[in-house]
Amino acid sequence: MTAWLRRAGRGRSHDGGVVVWSVAEGRRGRRWRWTVSRGGWLERSALAEVDDRGLFGRLELVTAAGQLTFHPDGDSRFAHGNVVTPAGVRHLSVPWSAEWGIALEGDPFGSALLGGAGATLVIDAALSIRPSEARTELRPVDDRGIPILDDAVDWALEE
Repeated sequence: MTAWLRRAGRGRSHDGGVVVWSVAEGRRGRRWRWTVSRGGWLERSALAEVDDRGLFGRLELVTAAGQLTFHPDGDSRFAHGNVVTPAGVRHLSVPWSAEWGIALEGDPFGSALLGGAGATLVIDAALSIRPSEARTELRPVDDRGIPILDDAVDWALEE
């Protein structure tokens, strides 16, 4: 058995966003955390879980619009969650298939993690979910499954 991936790093996406990330892998899959900032301002913060097959399991996303929580139900026929904003709570429930992915508009790093190339759903900065209209252009990933960033550096998460 190979060692579980437990790394952290930073780099720049092609659109100039600075991505700071960490990943912790275990028996059930990988838990990713990342932020995207631009010009010293935080644009988004996210946590995502993918199972041991690389399939989407959970997303928690914070933008200036509010907080989104989103996950498939047990039989993967629907995905549920909510969006919390200063105006209140908006509940989410959409059809889902286990093979589907998610694209995060303006976040090529997160889209690469969540299967965004074949994305069926797109989440924008306003935390609205819509069906994908086109195939998403993704960052390539390295042999560890980490999206490749410009000026990238990464470190061991644990000593």
